[in-house]
Amino acid sequence: MIALATMMLDPGQAIEPNLTLNDLTGIAAALIMATMFGAALALVPVWIGGRLMGRAAALNPGLAHPAIWAIVGGAVMALGVLPLDPALESPLGLALIATGSISGVIVRYDTRWSDDSA
Repeated sequence: MIALATMMLDPGQAIEPNLTLNDLTGIAAALIMATMFGAALALVPVWIGGRLMGRAAALNPGLAHPAIWAIVGGAVMALGVLPLDPALESPLGLALIATGSISGVIVRYDTRWSDDSA
């Protein structure tokens, strides 16, 4: 996400495609570590957010739309990013907001209500 955010904010900072095997190994190791630590850090906030959004959508079915969950996930992450980067000019801030949106959609995908036919 940081690489994508970097390219979005400054398209001239494109990643060179001529990577070596050592580069790919390092990237794979970094992705594995980021996934493990990121999942551990996000477990409780994502669980709480999923429960709150699930309850809200049970009361108002319009809130069950995946786009709403993506918007709320990104907005909640933006609340944490804005004090550190008010202009949203850093790739890390943009990457975190995108990750929050994606997390919202993933949690919504597996959320079911008692009257769901899906």
